[in-house]
Parts: sequence; C-alpha cells; structure tokens
Amino acid sequence: SRLVEMELATMAVETKKQTYHAEPLEKLPIVLEKRALETAQQAKQAQQLVSELKLVAGHSSKRPRIRLFEGEQGIKSLYEVTLLSKEEIRSFSSTDSLEGFDPAYLHQYYRRRAGRNIFIKAIINDVPSARQYKGQDVKLNRELRIVPFEKMNVKPETYVYDNKVAMFSLKERFAVLIESQDIADALKKLYDLAWDQAKIMEKKA
Repeated sequence: SRLVEMELATMAVETKKQTYHAEPLEKLPIVLEKRALETAQQAKQAQQLVSELKLVAGHSSKRPRIRLFEGEQGIKSLYEVTLLSKEEIRSFSSTDSLEGFDPAYLHQYYRRRAGRNIFIKAIINDVPSARQYKGQDVKLNRELRIVPFEKMNVKPETYVYDNKVAMFSLKERFAVLIESQDIADALKKLYDLAWDQAKIMEKKA
C-alpha cells in the first residue's frame, strides 16, 4: 500500500484477492520529480504563510517573551531555533557538558550551523575536550577561546544573538529562551568585555 501511495505500484482485485503490480522502474525518476515539485510548491506556500503571520503578529512581535523547553527533545528544538540567527552567536560553554548530552546530534548541528554561514564565538572552560573542539574552529566557522577552569566553571551553555538569549541546562535537561532586545543588547556588551579578557587569559595559559 505504501508503494501504491508513492505511485510505484498498482492494486487490482482478482478472484476476491488484492494483488499488487509493480510499475516500470523508469517511472521512479518521474515520481521523484513530481514529489520535488510538490515540495517546492509547499515551501513557497509556507514562506507566504510566514509573511502573513508576521503581519498578523504586528506590534506584538517586539514584546519581551520567555519560553521554556523541557526534556532532550525540547533542548534540541531550541538548538534548531538558533539556526535562524541573523548575526553571529556569542556563547559561554563547557565542552564536557556538550559531550555528555548527545554528541552525535550536536556535531551534526555544528556542521549545519556552519553550512548556514552563522559564525559563533565561544568562551569555554579548559577541560580535556576543549582542545579537540578548538582544533575544528576553521572547519566549523567559529572561534573558541579557552579560559582556566577555575575562572569559569560554567556548565550550562548560553547563546546571545539577535534579540534573544538562549540558555541550555544540558545536565538538568531543560532550556530557556528569552526574547528581549534590551536584555540581549546588555548581555552582548558584557560578553564583548569577557571576550577581550578571555584573549588575555588564553595568551597567559
């Protein structure tokens, strides 16, 4: 029945029995082309819908908002949201915490983020996995600065970008997204001060 839905087989009733007949193999490219066209049309409709929803949201879109994401899937949902960033991401993180979450998903996420040309700079604490992460900076479109563990024993990951602050508690399995231009702008300024200091600490180490 799945092949019938895909138009790669037909069903017939013969002597009170349902029989299935395969379509010619040459039909497969035609079916795939049809599906690709349908997907493109759906994407175009979705984009139009997004534009319409933005108009409906209107003035309310600039109001501060706080959202809670629970569980492993909730955390991953928020990571997906960050792929919509329109500017570079500023981050505090611990690579050990990241490796203790779902490294397969996160490393795939890093590649996808880099593929979308979203640059990230992160201040990370000096743990065994930090050097390995830093070695992939160029490939993953990022810059990491490693600071002494005792200076920044931070486990949750924090992203600051656009008008958003995303915080991921990977150990406790929840995340929070704050949408506020004032808060995001303030944290960006504080982050930039920390970023400059991190460069000094990294040179001394």
